[in-house]
Amino acid sequence: MLTVIPETWELRFILILQKTNVMGNNTDNKSLLDAGMKKAGEIVSDFIYNYLVKVCEALVDDAVKSKRGWSSFTGNTITSYACGLYIDGRFSYYYSSGDEMAQPIRVKLTEDEYAYLSPDYDGKNRGLRGTMKTDGDYGEDFSLNFLKSYKPDCNNGFAIVMCTGTEYSTYLENRNNANVLTDTFQKAQNILFSNLKPMK
Repeated sequence: MLTVIPETWELRFILILQKTNVMGNNTDNKSLLDAGMKKAGEIVSDFIYNYLVKVCEALVDDAVKSKRGWSSFTGNTITSYACGLYIDGRFSYYYSSGDEMAQPIRVKLTEDEYAYLSPDYDGKNRGLRGTMKTDGDYGEDFSLNFLKSYKPDCNNGFAIVMCTGTEYSTYLENRNNANVLTDTFQKAQNILFSNLKPMK
């Protein structure tokens, strides 16, 4: 789990002016103030949501660009980078690299399954034997199902979760010293803050 805590925050505020009835009853003024505070909260919440949507897209785009040390055979790993955005613990937004790329050639290989692809996802003619047990489905579907079922620890606020939809992503990093998600994880804080713009 990545927790990003800013080192400094610049003071930002929203000023809401509402003419109140000075001589009126306090209940009316309280309800006007409550309505103003509710509106301010909605404005801030919408701003943060739109900002975090951009962060999700930037994280996924960075992962695709940072891929190294492995090639795409079926296309399931490269098309399954995904981010889920959660509000108050509820899944509310999904972005996947597969939304912008050619679809995988076939479902994931599973352990001991052999396939020869001519060409494979990267345009090479080659065969490959599966090294890990998989669900035998498409990576993007796996990512979406995982993110829909994931329950973040944050029940009050926002959370971003990023994943790939292939069971062998860790294997690629450990065995081949490749990069699937590690580089993006290490840059996540910078990606988060580079997308932060002042509220207008």
